Amino acid sequence: MSLWYPPPLGGSLQANPLTTQVDNELNFPIGCCDSDGKPTLPSPGDCRGHLDLLNTEEGRPQVTWEPGQDAYFQLSDYTYTADAPGSTHYGGSCQIGFSVDRGQTWKVAASYHGNCPHRQENDPQVFHFKVPLNMPSGPAVFAWIWLNREHESFMNCASVQIGAGSGRDTTPVDPSTTADSTMYYTAPATPTGEVLTERERHGSGDCDQNLTSRNISGDASVTGSWWDRTKHRHNRKHARYYYYVRKTHRHPSSREHRRRPDSVASDACDWNAAPRMETSYYSAGASCAPDAKLNNAESDDFEIGWSDACCIVEGDGEYAIQNVEC
Repeated sequence: MSLWYPPPLGGSLQANPLTTQVDNELNFPIGCCDSDGKPTLPSPGDCRGHLDLLNTEEGRPQVTWEPGQDAYFQLSDYTYTADAPGSTHYGGSCQIGFSVDRGQTWKVAASYHGNCPHRQENDPQVFHFKVPLNMPSGPAVFAWIWLNREHESFMNCASVQIGAGSGRDTTPVDPSTTADSTMYYTAPATPTGEVLTERERHGSGDCDQNLTSRNISGDASVTGSWWDRTKHRHNRKHARYYYYVRKTHRHPSSREHRRRPDSVASDACDWNAAPRMETSYYSAGASCAPDAKLNNAESDDFEIGWSDACCIVEGDGEYAIQNVEC
């Protein structure tokens, strides 16, 4: 999986029309992979090393968000098609945040404890959040981090504008609110009229989300009718890995697979009090749990949570949540 919207630094031209050199490993786990296919490489740095684009036309903000407004981000898979289910690893946990000093420091905007990315293939990979209150106006970097149960970490970033400035809001129609899930983001050639907030375009997006799904296990030795074999691919460099998805005994209805509108929305984080966002996980030399995949080849039977977080979005309850320890 990789960030699709807001337009990611290093993304394909479909995702980011300003890209001059596509990062073909944008969807790779951090530290993947050496000549033997093992995750022993050092991290390329925050935002996969693309922070140097911020001083260029390629790094110009293409989205404007206001502090406190409803916003969303969208994920895609290695084919860079917004409607594809992608290699979700059957969930995991995500955290998003911002930097207003070009990646020197980061603060949390929202934490998704489980079911991120969404497990179900029919669920749009769209996640709602509220832009932190009291964020300073000006250019900022939006960051998305994903930690899956296979001890892999991902980080993609986007250049955005907070408040008034030269950035222009090119927010696409939220695919989760349309019947046509094949719609994908295309930036207009020029600004067109008044910039609307995402609340005005799409209505309020709750911070809390609740979905139901199936269960999974990392025990590849188990076979039988309770198990479905699923393929996970990260492109040529990352060899194909196979995981086994175990179905639970309960059978949620198709309505339960969708985001529930009765979830209670959390307040937006206050930028002045927002916790620090960790950006270095699992890879060789990482600040948090270095070499996690090498040290533990089995899939976890839980999903990650963050004890020091604001605007927590609870998952579907398919797995227990265990706070990450760094």
